[in-house]
Amino acid sequence: MNRKRFFLYMLLFLLSSSIYFLNVSSSKYFSFIFDTFYNILLPITRLKTYTANAVKEAFNRYVYLVNVEKKNETLSKEIQELYLYRAELRSCETSLRSISDLLNIKREEYGKNLIFAGVLGYDPSGMDTFLLIDKGKDQGVEEGFVVFSKDRLVGFVDRVFGSSSRVRTVYSKDLTVSSTTEGIWKNYIYRGGWKYGQLLYVNLEDPIKKGDVVLLRDTRRVLPAFVIGTVFSVEQTSDQFFKKVLVTPSVDIRRLEYVVIVKVKL
Repeated sequence: MNRKRFFLYMLLFLLSSSIYFLNVSSSKYFSFIFDTFYNILLPITRLKTYTANAVKEAFNRYVYLVNVEKKNETLSKEIQELYLYRAELRSCETSLRSISDLLNIKREEYGKNLIFAGVLGYDPSGMDTFLLIDKGKDQGVEEGFVVFSKDRLVGFVDRVFGSSSRVRTVYSKDLTVSSTTEGIWKNYIYRGGWKYGQLLYVNLEDPIKKGDVVLLRDTRRVLPAFVIGTVFSVEQTSDQFFKKVLVTPSVDIRRLEYVVIVKVKL
C-alpha cells in the first residue's frame, strides 16, 4: 500500500515539475488534467449509456412479447368461440329453412341483390337527416331500397339521380318504419328524429325499458332485423294509453364511408 502511494506521489511530482519547467500556466494545467480524465472516462461513459439503452430495449421487447403472447391467447379463444358460434348458426339456419319451407315463407338470397356505394356527402345542417351516395339509376338503384351498414339500418333511398342517390336516414322525422324490440317482438312504429327517434303507440303496460334494442320489422319476413337503435328513455305522459319512448339511433352517419343497398322495398 505504501509503495503504491509512493509511486503516486512521484508521478504527481514529476508531472508538476514538467509543468513548471515548461512554463505552463495553472489554468492550462487544470485544463490538461480535465481533458486527460475526460478522454479516459469518455469510453466508459459511452459503454454505460449503450449498456443502459440495450437493457432498456431488451426489457421493452420482453414486455411487448409477453403482451403479444397474452393477446394471441385471447384471440385464439375468441376465434374458437366464433367457430363454435358459426356451427350453432348452421344448426339454426337448417331449422329455419325447415320452418320456412313448412310455412311457405319466402327466403331472399341477398348476395345478388346488394349494391355497395360510397358516401359523397352529408346533411349540411348537422342533423344527419340524409346522405348522398355514388350509385344511381345507372346501377339499378330505385326509390325505397333499404340501406344499411354492418348490421345497422341507415335508412331508405328517397331520391335517385343518374349516377347518385339521396338516402333518408333514421335521424329524419320524415322516416317512419315498422319496428320491434328485442325480446318483446311486438309491432311499433319508429319515427326518426335528431338526436333521438321515437317509438310510437307504446302501451302503458308494455315492458319496454332503457337499453332495449330496437329492430327493423319486416312483416313480409324478407329483410333481416337490422338494428335501428337502443331505447334512451321511457317516460310517462298525460296520455291515458301510451308512453313516450325515445330511441338513440345506432348508426353514426358522419363516420360512414361506404353503405350497402339492398334491392328490396318495404
